[in-house]
Amino acid sequence: MTSFKDRIIRAAKLDVHLYEEVEADTGAMGQAMGVVVLSSIAAGLGSIASGGLGGILIGTIFALIGWYVWAYLTYFIGTKFLPEPQTKADLGELLRTIGFSSSPGLIRVLGIIPGLGGVVFLV
Repeated sequence: MTSFKDRIIRAAKLDVHLYEEVEADTGAMGQAMGVVVLSSIAAGLGSIASGGLGGILIGTIFALIGWYVWAYLTYFIGTKFLPEPQTKADLGELLRTIGFSSSPGLIRVLGIIPGLGGVVFLV
């Protein structure tokens, strides 16, 4: 099994094989949730001057809620509303792949560096 750190790096590099791997790995749900949490904490640390510690906690909670809602909407629209004949997906697959797609957000921790915050959050 691939390590958590390796999966995060591969996801940030947009490695197609990684996304296929986590889509099929039902045991990767905790890792996907971990990526969402780490990404939201990184964003909170990067903007700690404006949000404070409470902002990190609230941001993490809203990131988890947003992750689930986005995955559910994607699932519903893709499988119920606009399905193609070859469409096959379940909510878990979408939660895992969308969770890992949050890994590039880890770079937002660099927003704590003065003068770099605007650039980091712009990208």
